[in-house]
Amino acid sequence: MVRLPKIHIKVPGTSANLGPGFDLMGLALDIHNEFEFQFSKEITETKTELKNGKTLPFSKKEDLVLSSYLSYFSKFTKNISPPPYHCKMTLALPLKGGLGSSASAIVAGLCLAKEVHKRLSPESLPREQEFTQYLAEFEGHPDNTLPAYLGGFVFAYSTFGETLRYFRKKFPSSVSIFVLTPEYSVSTEESRKTLPKSYVTSDVIFNLSRIGAWMHFLDKRKFGDLLVGLEDKMHTPYRIPNSSPLFPLADTLKQEGIGYCLSGSGPSLLIFLERKALKSKLHELESKVSKIMKESGITYQFRRVKPDGVGVRIKMK
Repeated sequence: MVRLPKIHIKVPGTSANLGPGFDLMGLALDIHNEFEFQFSKEITETKTELKNGKTLPFSKKEDLVLSSYLSYFSKFTKNISPPPYHCKMTLALPLKGGLGSSASAIVAGLCLAKEVHKRLSPESLPREQEFTQYLAEFEGHPDNTLPAYLGGFVFAYSTFGETLRYFRKKFPSSVSIFVLTPEYSVSTEESRKTLPKSYVTSDVIFNLSRIGAWMHFLDKRKFGDLLVGLEDKMHTPYRIPNSSPLFPLADTLKQEGIGYCLSGSGPSLLIFLERKALKSKLHELESKVSKIMKESGITYQFRRVKPDGVGVRIKMK
C-alpha cells in the first residue's frame, strides 16, 4: 500500500454575490479554516475533531469535508476505496455567517481526495477543468467555491448543466475592506426562501448595469465605480428588509455614501472604504457601527480583512 503523507490544507473564506452578482461573483478573504489530515494503516475509521479540543459544531451527517471527500471518489474513481483519515480542524470562519464556511469544507474535502488520488492512481486523475466543474457543482454556488479554490475576485457561472466558465481578477489595493459579523447565524437555505420566484425586468437590468460598474472598477480602480457596483435590487432588499436588525446600519451606510454589501446570505456585511480616506473616516465609521448595533441589542465582530489572492494552500508533512 502507498504510504500517504500528512496533508495540511488551508482554505480562505469567501464573500459571495458582492451586491448585484447573485450566484455569479465572489471574493476570497484572508480569514482561513485549516485542516490537518493524517493517514496510517492503524487508522481504520475516519475521525474529525477540533484542534483546540472543543466539541465539533456540527454532526457527522453535516461534515462537508467528509461528504465531499467521499463524493470525489464516487465521481472520479471506480477502483479506489477512500482511505479513512484523522482530521484536526482550526475554524476561523463562523458557521452560517455568510463567509464561506461551507465552501471551505467542500474545497478541503475535494482537494484532499485529489491529493490522495494522485498518490494512489495518478494515471486516472481528472483534468483541472473536470475538477473545477465538479467543485462548482457540488455546492451549486461557484461564487463561493471557486474564489476559495483560486483566490482573488472570481466571476463564475454554470447554468443548466453547461460547462463552467469563469475569470479571475485581483481586487484593487486602493480599497480597504471590513467585515461586520453579528452574533447570530443565518441558514442559506432559509434565506433563499425570502427571495421572490421572479423579478421585474427593470430590476434585472438594474443589476446587470451594476455588474458592469464592478468590472469597470476592477479595471480602472475608481472608488466611485465600486459604490455604484455594490447597489442591488435582487437579493439585498429581501434579506435586509425594514424589519431586519441590520436595516438601521445598512440604511445609515447608504446615507453616508459608504460602500457595503451583504456577504453571501448574511448576516455578515462587507464594508468598503477608500484607502486614502481611512484616517479621516474609520473612527467615525466605528463609532456609528457601535452606536447602531448597541441600539439594536446585537453583539458583533468588526475587523479589517484583506483579499486573499492565493486560494487554497496544500502542504505535505
